Amino acid sequence: MSLGPMAGSSAEHLPVNPAQTRSRVRQHWTRQMNIGLINAYYEITEGETKTKKYADQLAERWRNIYPDKLFTGIHLIAQIRNIKTRKLLAPDELEALKTRAMDCSPAANIRNIRRSLQRRSSIRPQQIRYEEGDETGQIMELGILDEVAKDILPLFQEIRLKWEGTAFGVRPRISRLKNNPETRNLVQLLDAALKDTIQASTSLEELCHVVYSAAITANTIQQTASKIGQRGNNLQEKPPWEKRLEGKIERFRKEIGILHAFLSSQRPSKHLEKKVREYSGRAGLKRKETDYRMKLKTHLEMLKQKIAAVGNRIRRYHKRTLRFRQNNPFSNNQKEFYRGLEMEKAGRTDPPTSGEMAEYWSKVWSRSTSHNENAAWIKAEEEQQSDLQEMDAVHITEENIRVTVKRMKNWTAPGVDGIHNYWWKALKSTHRVLSRLIQGALEQPQSVPEYLTQGITYKIPKKGDLKKPENYRPITSLSSIYKIITYIISHQIDTHLKRNNIMAWEQNGCKNKSKGSKELLIIDKTITRQAKIRKKKNISMAWIDYQKAYDSVPHSWLLKVLEIYKVNKRIIHLLRFLMSTWRTTITISGQSTPGHTVKIRRGIFQGDGFSPRWFCLALNILSKVLNRSAYGYSMNESVKLSHLFYMDDIKLYARGRIQLEGEIELVRRFSEDIGMSFGLEKCAVVEVKRGKMVAEGNIRLADGREIAELAMEERYKYLGIQQTYEIKQTENKQNVKTELMTRVRKILKTQLSAKIKSRQ
Repeated sequence: MSLGPMAGSSAEHLPVNPAQTRSRVRQHWTRQMNIGLINAYYEITEGETKTKKYADQLAERWRNIYPDKLFTGIHLIAQIRNIKTRKLLAPDELEALKTRAMDCSPAANIRNIRRSLQRRSSIRPQQIRYEEGDETGQIMELGILDEVAKDILPLFQEIRLKWEGTAFGVRPRISRLKNNPETRNLVQLLDAALKDTIQASTSLEELCHVVYSAAITANTIQQTASKIGQRGNNLQEKPPWEKRLEGKIERFRKEIGILHAFLSSQRPSKHLEKKVREYSGRAGLKRKETDYRMKLKTHLEMLKQKIAAVGNRIRRYHKRTLRFRQNNPFSNNQKEFYRGLEMEKAGRTDPPTSGEMAEYWSKVWSRSTSHNENAAWIKAEEEQQSDLQEMDAVHITEENIRVTVKRMKNWTAPGVDGIHNYWWKALKSTHRVLSRLIQGALEQPQSVPEYLTQGITYKIPKKGDLKKPENYRPITSLSSIYKIITYIISHQIDTHLKRNNIMAWEQNGCKNKSKGSKELLIIDKTITRQAKIRKKKNISMAWIDYQKAYDSVPHSWLLKVLEIYKVNKRIIHLLRFLMSTWRTTITISGQSTPGHTVKIRRGIFQGDGFSPRWFCLALNILSKVLNRSAYGYSMNESVKLSHLFYMDDIKLYARGRIQLEGEIELVRRFSEDIGMSFGLEKCAVVEVKRGKMVAEGNIRLADGREIAELAMEERYKYLGIQQTYEIKQTENKQNVKTELMTRVRKILKTQLSAKIKSRQ
């Protein structure tokens, strides 16, 4: 709590100019009024330990005590000074009031809670005898629980009332808690103390508010650093010593400028001479000396050397910090390490402004489109699935919630509500309430608050010109409770798909308990090695890439595919409602687009738990269309393969160019019907005859565009592997780890040489 600049621990710091009251009649202060004012003063300042910016709080507290006697904060502070200087209350009486206020202050309450937690931590190792009937230990444990709950509940209620009615987007961020026994005990006791409050929640919004208040309560007790401020502004402040060195460099430069102007001027001004005399006296130089100007030049050079030395010191610190910042994520999270390298590269260029980014992605996401409802392949699939049994009714249980939150990472970036996944794991009493409220949302989708579908989209740079908005990959953070809902829906739908064997085996994206990309690469390698080395057969292949695949699927098709595969109608109804409220704000370089919310009218809402499975399901019929055709490469009499799928990455196989053209046309027509288009700059074809690569030119599409043929010396990157028409993992040592290890060796070599130089 931030309190105000006045009122130090002594009366001398109190102001002497009271403000005018609303009533012009002189107020007679009774003894009871003086005691009430001193009590309020000591409570607000916590026994005069927090004496900054408390005047408004004091005035508000006074209005609650005496609503008919209105005074400003400055007037009340003046009266406090009057009480102390004129000794209207005895010093012993003031000291007693101060002691009582400190004992009842929030800080004292927090100290009591922490002491109880420490006592519980010391007792907990002895409570292993519970199962053996250690009733004494249980009674002691319950006593500590009651004691802590009695102290926690008032603090929780105060925080809950403070933030009630405030939009989640403007609330302070929740800090991470340290993983130690004291924290675990605190969260367990908090969960037990708030169990009845959590169980009484009647809506998702109320439950989120209770969990948020509980998280802030835990942070207050643990005294973690406050993170009040706008989310996304993660600018790191320079350490004090670096500011001090930079200030020293600035002073040296100023002195160098003055001395240089004096030495190069024939008739220096009086102001200049005055400054030089000041610097000379500081350096011990006397103007009467014969070699005075020579000594000034020497002093000037010395200042330049000092600047160089201090600058080197700052650079050494930055290099050491960079090494540490790279070594730590490289050891623990290599994905984060390489993403950091990309962000560092992006930082050297001027990214698009937030307005430009929002304008571009509004055109991508906010333009609603529809699929071709009269496509023949849709009717064929509907007839084929006419006998499919409808998905069973969905019943959300407490076990579903527990299993779902267990798989979620603790401290991933939260959504608008600011609640990390950790709190849904730690507060186990929320699981039963969540199951009840999510079941209610399936029956009445309108009960889901709209802020749950509000995303925060961060832009990660890709290859290409980073001044263009299209060269950034969107990563969206959503509220944890929304992700829990969609994860549960995804699991229920996945069970229905597996039971009826709906998903094509060629699609290896989003397969549970499998290594999808590696399996596809092994299959691909087996096919191409057979065609080239073993049987020297003819084979034609094509790599198909979509332009903004996830962002261009029409919402009408996403809902239609659920109806075709007879997903439970309540789930479809809920998803249709959620889809109508999808929206996000875009953040780049720590800056969000103020007041600009982009509505998602087409494409998958990245970040929710069902979106990857939903996208694969939207393209599933394409596998069936290709398999129904006579096209494909025959490995033997019984095995024919026409394509492989990994999310939106397609590789087509045919026994000749004419067949390959037919496959590409099937894919193009399907994609056109569902509103998707090829990214031709990332598509390629290759021809192999009798085990040798040949050139037969580009393939022309029906719409007039062309897919380029891959030249002999060119390679295509498929699932992270550089290919021509064969994956050269063993022969040319271009396996999955080659590119990674090359970059690692360069980094380690640079760091090693830097360490050797620093030691020398």
